[in-house]
Amino acid sequence: MKYRKHRNTTDLGVRLHPDGGALDIVNQTTGDGWHGLQFFLRSGDHEYRPVRLDHPIGRSGKVTWQIEIASGVTVHFQADPTPTGSGIWLKPRIINHSPQDFPFDAYGFVPAEGTRGPWLGQRGIPVSAHSENLRYEHLPYSHPSFPLIRPLPEVGRWYGRQGSGPIPVLALGRLGQQRWLVEGSASQDRAVLSWHLALPTQPQQMLSYRSEHFWYGAAADAVPAGATLALESSLFLVITAEPDSLYETYMGVLAAIYGQRFAGVRSRLATEPVYCSCNYGINTNITEAVCVERIKLVSQLQGGGIFQLDHGYQKPHGEHQSWGYLDAFYPDAEKAWDMKRFPGGPSRIVEECHRHGLTPAIWWTPRMDVGGPIATEHPDWIAVNAQGKPIALVGDLHPDYSVPAVRNFVEYNIHTAIRAWKYEGIKLDFFSWAFDAPDLVYRHGGTSVQWRRWLLGLIRRMLGPRGYFLHCISCPLGNPFLALDGCDSFRAGMDIADGDWATHLANCSWILGALAASGRRTWLADLDSFMGSPAVPAAERRFRCALGYLTGGMLDFSGPVERLDIQARKDYRRLCERCDQGGRLLVPDVQAFAGRPLPCKLLRRHGGQSRTRRRFKIDATVGLFNWQDNPQVVGISLVECDLAKASHAQDFWTGRAVPIHKGLLTAQLAPRGHALIDIMA
Repeated sequence: MKYRKHRNTTDLGVRLHPDGGALDIVNQTTGDGWHGLQFFLRSGDHEYRPVRLDHPIGRSGKVTWQIEIASGVTVHFQADPTPTGSGIWLKPRIINHSPQDFPFDAYGFVPAEGTRGPWLGQRGIPVSAHSENLRYEHLPYSHPSFPLIRPLPEVGRWYGRQGSGPIPVLALGRLGQQRWLVEGSASQDRAVLSWHLALPTQPQQMLSYRSEHFWYGAAADAVPAGATLALESSLFLVITAEPDSLYETYMGVLAAIYGQRFAGVRSRLATEPVYCSCNYGINTNITEAVCVERIKLVSQLQGGGIFQLDHGYQKPHGEHQSWGYLDAFYPDAEKAWDMKRFPGGPSRIVEECHRHGLTPAIWWTPRMDVGGPIATEHPDWIAVNAQGKPIALVGDLHPDYSVPAVRNFVEYNIHTAIRAWKYEGIKLDFFSWAFDAPDLVYRHGGTSVQWRRWLLGLIRRMLGPRGYFLHCISCPLGNPFLALDGCDSFRAGMDIADGDWATHLANCSWILGALAASGRRTWLADLDSFMGSPAVPAAERRFRCALGYLTGGMLDFSGPVERLDIQARKDYRRLCERCDQGGRLLVPDVQAFAGRPLPCKLLRRHGGQSRTRRRFKIDATVGLFNWQDNPQVVGISLVECDLAKASHAQDFWTGRAVPIHKGLLTAQLAPRGHALIDIMA
C-alpha cells in the first residue's frame, strides 16, 4: 500500500438488540466495530438504562430506534450513513412525555453485559490514540506527554477531560495493523465527549470502555416536561490508514457537514504572513517608536500581511505595574491605551500599518487581576465554583459570561478595538482556562462549550469573515469545533519565549495530533512565532522556520527584526514569498507516533490549484530533521510517498540541485540540522 493512501470500510451496519436495547455498529463480514453499546443517562447517583424497547420506526427512508430510559422518557436514535458514505452518523434525542422536567448530568454508551464492546480482530496488542496523549494538563500544571499511540493504560484513564481543546476523537487499533476504529463527535454544541479506557476485564473484550458526554459549567441539564432535546451526535468509522491519516476520514466528514462555516476555509492566513511584537526577548518591552520602525522593516520583508501588536500597549495598573489584564480597559476602554509609551494613541499604529501595506491586529485578553478594580467593584462578574470561590487556577480571574453585564462589557471592549480603534485582527490570549475549569458553575446557566462559542462568535462577527483571529494560550490540541464561527488559527504549542532549543523541543512536542486536524478545511495551526533574534544560532533558526513552513500552519514571525543579519532577512523574505499555507501534511515517520512526537520526515504536497504549484512548478516539499545533539543520516523514499516520477529536487533555501539516488532522498544532518527540499515531477 502506498503511503498516502487509506481505505474506509463503508459497509458498517447498525442493529438494535431486542433484549436490552443495545446497539451494534459493526461490519457484518469482519465483525469489526462496536458491539452491544448500551445507552445510559446519569442523574446524580442514579444511572438510567433502557427499560423497554419499541420496534424501529421508518421515516422518509431513514430508520430510528426508540427505547424507554425512564418512566415517560424515551431516547430516539437515528443512524444514517455519513455524508461521505464512510461510516455511521448516530443522532440521539430525548423526548420527555412526562409532566415533570427530567434532569441529567451525563450520558453516553457502555457495553452491555456479555457483549464485546469495541472490537477489532484478535491479533496484536490493543492500542489507543487521542490527541490528549501529547499533553498532560491538570491546571495550573501542564507538560508535554507522549507517545500519541500507546498501549491501553493499566489503570483506567479518562481521555478528553482536559477541557475542550483535544480533538474529540478516539482511535482504537492493534499494534502492527493499520486498521482502526475511529469514534468522534459530529457536534459540540453543549457537551464534550470523553472516554474511559482500561485493560480488558474479560477475555473476549478488546478493552474496558465507556464513552460519556459531560459539560463544564453546569451541574446538570434537563429536558422540560413535554419537550424534546437533541443530544450531541457521533461518528463511527472503520478505516485502514497509516498513523498520520487517523483523522483524515473524520475531518472529511466534518467538512461535508459544516463546509464554509469553518473559519479556516476562508482564512487570509493561507496567503498572508503575520509579524507579532512579542517573543525572542521583546515581551512587553515595546514602544510606539520601536513599533513604527519595525512596521517599516516588516513591510519590506513580508511584502504585505499582518502586523500584530501584542500586549504592552495598555496602561499599566496595580502595584506591580503589570500589563495584560482586562482591568486596564475598565471602566473606560478608550482610556486603556498607554499614552506615555504610545503618544500617538491606537490610531498611530493603524495609520503606519496602512501606510506600509500591512493589516493592523491587536492583542486582547479577558483575564482579570486578583485584587484589581473589576474584582473589587464587581465580584459578581467573576467566574466561581459551586462554593462561590473564584476560579483562579493559574493566578488570574476570569469572567462569568452568563452574567449579562459581563457580556455587555466584553462586547464594548471588542467593539472599541475593532470599530473605534480600527484594528482588523484580534489575538485572543490567556482566556480559556476558566472555560476548562472542571468545577466552574455559571450563575445564570449554560455550559462552557456554549459560552466559549459565544465569545468566539462575537469576535468573528465583529471582525467579519476575512478578519484575522488567533486563538492563543491555553493550547488546543486540534479540536476542529473551535473553528466553527470562530478562529482562523490556534496556538498548537506552548510559548516559544526566548527561543532556546529546549523550549523549541517542548513547543513542538504538542503538535503532532493537531496537524491532521488543521488546514483550510478547518483552521491553521500556529506553532508560535519563528525567525527569532541574533541570540538564536542560525541552524536552529532555520530549523524552526522550516518546520513552521512545512507543517502548513500560519507563518508567524517575531523578534527584533532590525537586528537580524542579511541572511536571516533573506530567509524571512523567502518564506513569505512561499506563503501558501493550509495544505495536507504527511508524516512518513511512523516512529514519531509511537515514540517521541518529533518527526524526522515530513512531506507536504502542493495541490494542482495551489499557488506554489502554479507559480513555482513545485509538486511537493520534503523536510528531513535531526532533533538530536549528534549527527544523523535521515532519508525518505519517494516511491512510498507517491513521488516516484520526481525529475528534479532542489534546496528550498538556496535553489541548488539535490541528488535523487534510486528513488531516495537522503541527507547527513549536523546536530540540530535539517534539509528542506522542493521536488518537481
